[in-house]
Amino acid sequence: MFGQLLQPLRHRLILLFAIVLVIPSAFGIIAAIDRYRDQLRQAHESTVRFATLASNYETNLLWQSSRIIQNLAHQPPVLAAVANSPSRGSECADLLESAIRPYPAYSVAVLRNTKGEPVCQSDPTTQAANAADMDWFKMAMETRRETVSGYFYAARMQEAVIIYAAPVVSDRDVPLGVLSLAIRLEWLSAIGQEPGLPPDAMVYLLDRAGHVLVGPKAQGVDTQAGLPDPATIQEVVSGYIRTFDSVGQDGIQRNYAVNVIGDKELFVLLGQPTARLIEPLRTSLLIQIGVLVFVAVAAMAAALIGTRMLVTKWIVRLTEAASSMSVGDVSVKREFEGAPAEIHELAETLREMAIRLDEREADLRQSLAQKQMMLREIHHRVKNNLQTVTSLLNLYARIPRGEAVKQAFADVQMRINALALVHRHLYESQDMQEVDLHPFMTNLCSLLQDGSGVPPRRVRLSVDIPHVRVTGDRAVPLALLTTEILTNSFKHAFPNQRAGGISVRIAREPDGMAKLVIADDGVGQGERNTEGELPGSMGQTLIEAFTRQLGGEITVAGPPGTVTTLDFRLESVHAVAAGNRPPLANNATPRSREPV
Repeated sequence: MFGQLLQPLRHRLILLFAIVLVIPSAFGIIAAIDRYRDQLRQAHESTVRFATLASNYETNLLWQSSRIIQNLAHQPPVLAAVANSPSRGSECADLLESAIRPYPAYSVAVLRNTKGEPVCQSDPTTQAANAADMDWFKMAMETRRETVSGYFYAARMQEAVIIYAAPVVSDRDVPLGVLSLAIRLEWLSAIGQEPGLPPDAMVYLLDRAGHVLVGPKAQGVDTQAGLPDPATIQEVVSGYIRTFDSVGQDGIQRNYAVNVIGDKELFVLLGQPTARLIEPLRTSLLIQIGVLVFVAVAAMAAALIGTRMLVTKWIVRLTEAASSMSVGDVSVKREFEGAPAEIHELAETLREMAIRLDEREADLRQSLAQKQMMLREIHHRVKNNLQTVTSLLNLYARIPRGEAVKQAFADVQMRINALALVHRHLYESQDMQEVDLHPFMTNLCSLLQDGSGVPPRRVRLSVDIPHVRVTGDRAVPLALLTTEILTNSFKHAFPNQRAGGISVRIAREPDGMAKLVIADDGVGQGERNTEGELPGSMGQTLIEAFTRQLGGEITVAGPPGTVTTLDFRLESVHAVAAGNRPPLANNATPRSREPV
């Protein structure tokens, strides 16, 4: 249906104008989409930057805690206290108290031995508990690295804290204890209040278990409302994702970004509504696409009207004139008064061209018919001449010269008959260039059995050849090679009136290859009687020569029987230079260079 719609030239011109207009519009739309994607990528990158900005205070606080602990861990009073030196306990407490006094974010600093027992603390009134079972204490002792605990409510201090801890080691890197700082969570409640953050951004501080340490409660909303689902939170704290889109527990689609603090100890999760990010970009994209589409449609409408008035009106008349000329009415003249000069000249040129093409076509038909007739005559005469040569050889064979000479004449006759059969199939084919192997090889095998004098009831001949077309250059050596092998089987495979069978088949293989297999269940090569043949028989020499012409490889197997296999290519093999001839078969030796 679409093809019928495009039959009129007017419709094709309209389609041409549409293509001319659509391509720039399509490029404009593609550019707008690319710009939208780039802006969307920048919007997502801005979420990542906001998450980093929201993490500044927490990052600085952990860095400050690390500096305090590293400084305290090498002080002699601390090392002496953790080594259970009573005389240095008060010095250690004073040192801890003076270290955290300038920083109200810390509630207490505690030094514990390897059993988790507190041996020194900045505020003796708080009575710190044994931390041997605490995860943060075990991790600090096992990894010998700084660690941060999750949410922890200190009942004695009556406030929620997180513990920043680091091991105290000797000069020989032997752990002596753990030094910890309790960080008040209320000092982290300012998260999300940094200048420059979007007003509707939801910022959370999570521990490694995914628990919310600090949320946007101060902003007047539910602490959990802006969080994604728990499974996504677990992926966040596992470190598998850093930025993603998800629906919050309040049903709002948000773009989230994660900033990791420390060694996957704290996570700042910031989410801002996707609508605020994408809707302005999407609206701008739709406006740009709408403008481009409107311009394209308006231009196509103008092109449609202009084409009808200036071009297609005269093209229709020119089409009518061409239709008349196509049916042989070259004398038809159409009025093109008022048409553009190019259209008028095209009409006259079309008329003259139609006349010349008609004359040229008649000449070509006559010439082609003559050439085909001559080519058929050539093949027919070659076939007749070969039959004449066969008849002359038959007359010479009747002269008493010995049985071997008569057999030699019979072999030559058989080869000539095979050549005549090739030419017969060539001039009987339509193109006179290719031969169908199925009828050709079937006729050849029947001809060879008839010429051998072996009755079909004694030696059964089965032929399995596919319908494959090959050129005459390939058919000649294939026919002569088959003649040599099959004649040899009829003559020698079944001595003393022995019965048996011969099979001839061709199998197609991948890559244009084929396999010719001629097998008999006779006596085999070693037991064949070749007495009576002339010395220097050319049978083996001819087989090797024909194999080289086909560019193939031939192998002989048996007993029992004899199986001759030829692997060759079906397509034509072009003549090659003397130095680039195809390799001989594995078991072929160049005995003769005589022409075949």
